[in-house]
Amino acid sequence: MTLELGTLRRVETPGFDGLAIIDCDVHNEVIAGIPAHLDRRWRGYMEMIGLRTMTLESPLRVAMRPFAARIDAVPPSGGPPGSDPGFAREQLLDEYGISAAILNYIGLGSGNVPLQLERELARAANECNETWLEDDDRWLASIVCCQSDPDWSVGEIDRCRDSNERYVQVMLDTHGERPLGNPMYWPIYEAAVGRGIPVAFHITGRGKTRLSTGVGASTYYCEQRTSLDILAQPLVASMIFEGVFDRWPALRVALIETDWTWVVPLAWRLDAAWKVMRAEVPALQRRPSEYLRDHFWFSTQPGIETEHPAQLLAVHEQFERAGFGERLMFASDYPHWDMDSPFEAISRRLPGASKERILAGNAAALYGLELTNGD
Repeated sequence: MTLELGTLRRVETPGFDGLAIIDCDVHNEVIAGIPAHLDRRWRGYMEMIGLRTMTLESPLRVAMRPFAARIDAVPPSGGPPGSDPGFAREQLLDEYGISAAILNYIGLGSGNVPLQLERELARAANECNETWLEDDDRWLASIVCCQSDPDWSVGEIDRCRDSNERYVQVMLDTHGERPLGNPMYWPIYEAAVGRGIPVAFHITGRGKTRLSTGVGASTYYCEQRTSLDILAQPLVASMIFEGVFDRWPALRVALIETDWTWVVPLAWRLDAAWKVMRAEVPALQRRPSEYLRDHFWFSTQPGIETEHPAQLLAVHEQFERAGFGERLMFASDYPHWDMDSPFEAISRRLPGASKERILAGNAAALYGLELTNGD
C-alpha cells in the first residue's frame, strides 16, 4: 500500500521538521451503529435484554473520566468521544499532521453473552468501521475478531481483507480463555500470516469480565495504568514457549498500549529461564530474546515521564542497543484523556533517525506502507 505523505507533513514544529507521522492507536466508538448491522434475531435480543458487556460506562472499567476520554473530544453533533470520524479527523489527523492512523475498536465484551451474538458483534463492528474508512484515506483499521471462536474469526479476517485492503491488522485483547500462545488461537495466527498482516494485542477494553491485574481487578485507575506491562509479559512468554513463531516464522505481533520500557529486562529473564529449563521446551529453535526482538512491535503509549530528561534517553539507548530500535511505534491513544501528542511523546533530544523510525518508519515497515513524498 502506498501513502502520499508529502503534503500532510507537519514541518513547522521544531525538532520534527519534515517527518511523517503514523499513529498506531486511535479508538473509534461505533457502539451506537452496531445494532443496525445485526440480524433480526440479535437486534431483538439487544432491544429486549440489553447487552451487559457493552454498557457505555461499565462498572468493571475504572476510568479517570467518562469514556476515559478528553473533555473536548465529545463531537459537536453529540455522541461519545471518538464516534464522529469527521471531528476526529479534524482534532487528530489535521491538528498534528498525521499521515495515517489505525483504528482500534476495543469496546466489545466477551464471556457472558451468547457465542452467536459475540460473533455478530464482531462482524457488526467491522462493518461500522467502513464509515470511517470512507471518511478519509488516512484512516486504516484493525479487524475485530471473536476471540472466543478462532475458527469463525478466520472467515471474518478473510471477509474484511477481501472487502478493503485498509484493514491492516487483526485485533485481539490481552485476555483470553487460555494463555495466548495456546493452540486454541493458532487458526487466527495462521490466517494473519496467510493474509500478510500482523496480529495486534491491546489492553482489555470496556466490558471484559476479567479486567484485572495479577492480583485481581483494579480499584483505582492508578493501579490499572501502572499494571499494563503485567498483561503483556505473560502473553509474550506464552507465544514464545508454545512455539508459535517456530510454526509461523512470518508472524508479526504488535503490542498496543502496554508500554515498552519492560521489554529489555523481560528479554533477559526469558533467556535466563530458558538456559536452566530448556529441556522443558526442547523444540524451541532459538533463544527467547531473539523471538522477542524479531516478532514483536511496541507502542509509545502510555508515555513515561522520567524525573530527568537524560533518564528517558538512557532507556531509549538501552532499548536500541538490545536490538529493538526498529520495533517502537508512535501511538496517540486518541481520544483518551491521557493521549499523547507526537511532539510530546517523543523527546526532541533523540537522534533524528530514531525519531523518524518511531514516528513513521517502524509502523510503515510493519504494516507494509510505502512512504513517499507526494511531490
